[in-house]
Amino acid sequence: MTTQSVESVGQSPESDELLRLANLWCEGDLGDEQLQRLQQLLRGDGALLSLFVRYMQVHACLVWDAGRILVDPNQKLGLEAAAVACVSDPELLFVEPEPVRAPAVRRWLVAAGAVCCLLLAGVFGWLAGRQHDAAAVLVQAAPASVPSQQSPASDVAVSQAAEVERVPERAPLQLHGLSAGDLAGSSTGAGTVASPSDPERSPGAQDSLTDAAVIAEIDRLLERSWSENSVQPAVAANDYEWLRRTHLVLTGRISTQSEADDFVKSANPRKRQQLVSELAADAATAENLAELWTNLLIGRSNARKVDQDSLWSFLRDQFAGNRPWMETVGRLIAAEGRSDRQGETNFLLAHLNDQATPATAVTARLFLGRQVHCTQCHDHPFARERRQDEFWSLNAFFKQAVRERVQGPDSLPGSAVWSLRDDGREGMTFYENLRGQQKAVLPEFDGRVAESAGSRRAALARLLVEDDQLQVSRAMVNRVWAMFFGYGFTNPIDDIGPHNPASHPELFDYLTKSFAESGYDLRRLMSWVAMSRAFGLSSEQAESLAAVDDPQEGGMPLFSRIYPRPMGPEQVYDSLRTAIVSLSGRGDAGADGGGIRHRREWVEQFVRAWGTDDNEESLVFGSDISQALLMMNGRDLEQSIPQAAATAVNGAQGDGPAVAASLRHLALGTLNREPTEQEERVFRNRYRALARTMPAQDAMKTAAEDMLWAYLNSSEFVSVH
Repeated sequence: MTTQSVESVGQSPESDELLRLANLWCEGDLGDEQLQRLQQLLRGDGALLSLFVRYMQVHACLVWDAGRILVDPNQKLGLEAAAVACVSDPELLFVEPEPVRAPAVRRWLVAAGAVCCLLLAGVFGWLAGRQHDAAAVLVQAAPASVPSQQSPASDVAVSQAAEVERVPERAPLQLHGLSAGDLAGSSTGAGTVASPSDPERSPGAQDSLTDAAVIAEIDRLLERSWSENSVQPAVAANDYEWLRRTHLVLTGRISTQSEADDFVKSANPRKRQQLVSELAADAATAENLAELWTNLLIGRSNARKVDQDSLWSFLRDQFAGNRPWMETVGRLIAAEGRSDRQGETNFLLAHLNDQATPATAVTARLFLGRQVHCTQCHDHPFARERRQDEFWSLNAFFKQAVRERVQGPDSLPGSAVWSLRDDGREGMTFYENLRGQQKAVLPEFDGRVAESAGSRRAALARLLVEDDQLQVSRAMVNRVWAMFFGYGFTNPIDDIGPHNPASHPELFDYLTKSFAESGYDLRRLMSWVAMSRAFGLSSEQAESLAAVDDPQEGGMPLFSRIYPRPMGPEQVYDSLRTAIVSLSGRGDAGADGGGIRHRREWVEQFVRAWGTDDNEESLVFGSDISQALLMMNGRDLEQSIPQAAATAVNGAQGDGPAVAASLRHLALGTLNREPTEQEERVFRNRYRALARTMPAQDAMKTAAEDMLWAYLNSSEFVSVH
């Protein structure tokens, strides 16, 4: 190349762009899109490649000059001045340097030239291999942990160990940083989180992934959004409100009378952190999560009649053992075996109808946060990134799966047992576009085609682990956030993508990376959200302030307060039993006694299955307590209400302190708070009116029973607030 051609390149817009990108690369500030542009420039023009080589030579000399300045303060040439001159005038790169006579410097230049050659070889090798190595680095970066107890269905997972690559196991939950005084409780017990020493530190670093640091970063990003939107957050919730809400979210029921009383009376400044740790590891939380995900995976109506109990048991064991969420997802996708022995098989057994299109749509929606059901017929009309060929490429992973009826002496009479296996079929998957053309695709996810041999579903599980977009993590973070606040970062929560902007993209990204770096530790994720300042806020706020942050009116949620929402049917059922059983003195352990099967039968009365492409169903439940109690149709429940009222008064009679004590017992057991002055006046007036026509003790019992019914039928009882 002639000097004239090089100079002409040095004066072109492409050369200016190249020098700017090269400078960013040398400084370590080159982003992914900029890296791709740099690759494009270097591969497309030999003159630009030569310019890049000369720039790297000059950069090496500038670094050497900086080192000489550090050694000899009398040197006049500085790194910063020389760099500015070269970048501002690219032609300086092509001026032949004057001979350097110092022997030491000459020897260094020879060495520097060799280093530059090695450096450039490494650069181009790195540019070519960076994309390929990104997923491998992501998988290898996570530390291993101590394995926990296996579930009863673990024999299938062991048999598939050669095919399914599991996420590295993680140690059990430890609230890192919370026990060292990093969290300071406020006067209201809200558990305000102290800011880290460097709040602007880059998020997601492995050495800073302590619970205290993550919680502080959640608070910082939310507080910044409140400031940018001129929103005043609500005051901190008191202990009564926070306790009830936390129990409902984690365990699926309200607190018992004694749980509320003990928590409020406790003087422990860290009682909120302690309760979150206890509830996150509690069996009731594992059972609640198992019920939630059983409903999501196969539906409340169980239209395909798979083994609901077996799936629930598998999920309960996974959540109780705090198994990594990525492992649970992989086992659900790659499962094989009998429905009654390997509970994870029931997920796909419920969705292999219609060429496994429901399995494709439900997998994408629940585990990837992508609604793709309409793309089986055409490209998405609004989301350009979702195409018809991508749907069928994902569908191809499930084409080997076979659902068969199990016949044998060990099958229970009247029950259907199914088996799930792969038939080993290879080849393309065919579909028809809107023009009537036949198209063919291979099993492909995120631009990567599955290996030709082996189980395609096991290959999909491996590809999910290697996904550099962290779609499994992002989908679960969004769902857990909505579990706590009623709204996710996107609406709907299972439709994530550029077409559906997130309310807090930076916080969403941060939690996505942190959850993945934690080893997909669901307990830690729930603990982070539960201990955030936002979840500790009250639902009560002045109407003028609440109107600024009201997602029910169509705006994006800012999470400056807790948005009240109705309980789900399972929460209503368990909370009713919790209130009545604990008040009647027959136990104090929450939803003890109706049984999971009885609750499901009751809930199914409100479910309508529509038979859509992804086996959707709807819920027609109006949170009517009178209707709920009537439909429970439990004689023991009907007897428990008078018994609960009698236990609350405990033989009290007379219009004195006993009235206040009885009413407090009822209020704590149902609404988990102290009774108001107005409620106390109503209760006293009711007692006085009844005492005119019946003995005082009977009047007290009747008034208590009436008050219990009033509490249970209030809108406050059936709301999460």
